[in-house]
Amino acid sequence: MRIFDGLEKIIGALSVGTAWLTVVPIAILTGLQMLDRKLHLGVSSYLPDFSTSLLFILIYVTFGFTYLRDGHVRVDLFRRNWPPRRLAWIELGGCLLVVLPLATILTYYGWDGLMRTTQFADTDIWARRIAAVIGPVVLGLAGLIVIARNVVFLRGNRNNLSPLSEEDLPRGD
Repeated sequence: MRIFDGLEKIIGALSVGTAWLTVVPIAILTGLQMLDRKLHLGVSSYLPDFSTSLLFILIYVTFGFTYLRDGHVRVDLFRRNWPPRRLAWIELGGCLLVVLPLATILTYYGWDGLMRTTQFADTDIWARRIAAVIGPVVLGLAGLIVIARNVVFLRGNRNNLSPLSEEDLPRGD
């Protein structure tokens, strides 16, 4: 399990680093766009494309981190009343039937897009195309971490299912 813990730390560092490298410039670019509208600086044609590219990179690269932190959207109407073993089975099935196939398909098409970009497009969209490969790979790795942790949990060798949200943590009430 140490391998998966180390992999999760790498995913976390990559995602948090990407967030800092994109969120701050997005905020600055948004401010410049507002100034440009008022002061007519003449840079508004470049700013929206650049900030959209940064947003795309942010979203794609942080998918896996969000999944590991149980930050994705789900319907919790039934989930909160189910026992942890059932939740682990559902998460295991979701990873095998949704997360891993989705990550595989997105990686395949992201790689194809990257290869076409390097041959025919300008370098200004390479960062988006690279993120379209890295993001699904990170999501797939996160899915593998969740699968491994839930298998260990179902075997009785781990205390908590994965991904673990704040609501799932035991309370000291």
